[in-house]
Amino acid sequence: MSGRRINMFVTATLYLLSQFVLCDGTGASENEEYAEIIGLSSSPLILGMSICALKADPGPCKALHTRYHFDIHTRRCELFNYGGCQGNENNFLTLDECQETCIVKDVPEKTKKLRLKNEKPSFCLLENDPGICRGLLSRYFYNKESQQCEKFQYGGCLGNQNNFKSLQECQNTCHDRVPSANSLKIDDDHLVFSTISNNSAPLIKQVVHQGERNSWKKTDHGCYIFLLAICTFIQMCFWELTGSLWIMHAG
Repeated sequence: MSGRRINMFVTATLYLLSQFVLCDGTGASENEEYAEIIGLSSSPLILGMSICALKADPGPCKALHTRYHFDIHTRRCELFNYGGCQGNENNFLTLDECQETCIVKDVPEKTKKLRLKNEKPSFCLLENDPGICRGLLSRYFYNKESQQCEKFQYGGCLGNQNNFKSLQECQNTCHDRVPSANSLKIDDDHLVFSTISNNSAPLIKQVVHQGERNSWKKTDHGCYIFLLAICTFIQMCFWELTGSLWIMHAG
């Protein structure tokens, strides 16, 4: 065997051995560090109201009014300068008002069982509107009183968004259902924040565990497989080297 091939085998073996240190928990510590950076290592953030997840918005006006808003990153009520008009509801005159609205200090034991709830789009609360045209199209709207999707006659133009071509579409949009990624509720007053589907809301990073790249290295079983692969590779290299030396000696 040439010296170049021997060097190649030795280099590959050393590389595989260096990768094996992932099994001693280094990978886990890196995950913990990443989780800490993006705020996943702490307990779930419980908000008094969903408006508390909105970013501070000074609005377009130029005044300088001292206000308070709840910051989901620091988990505290923080000062900001409000311009005096528009903005959003995460805007409080006093620190006490902000804290009373957004900070949940104690959740009663009887309400700690989580239940899923999806917030309806605001247009689901609108009255059915046939519009100004004279057509007779069968459509469905969500009735906020009966909390059911019901049929109505649509004229064919204008109206509002509480207007669906099928019963299934209406139910999928406006009925309570298991959410994809909106909110988890502890009770009717307290919201466990995950993500907000609002353009003015902050983007919260999430770690996806399933299908994570190289996740097999982070389990004990994966480490055993990895070790077996290294041993097999070293054994093959040894056989190759031994065979080459025997041929050279015989020659």
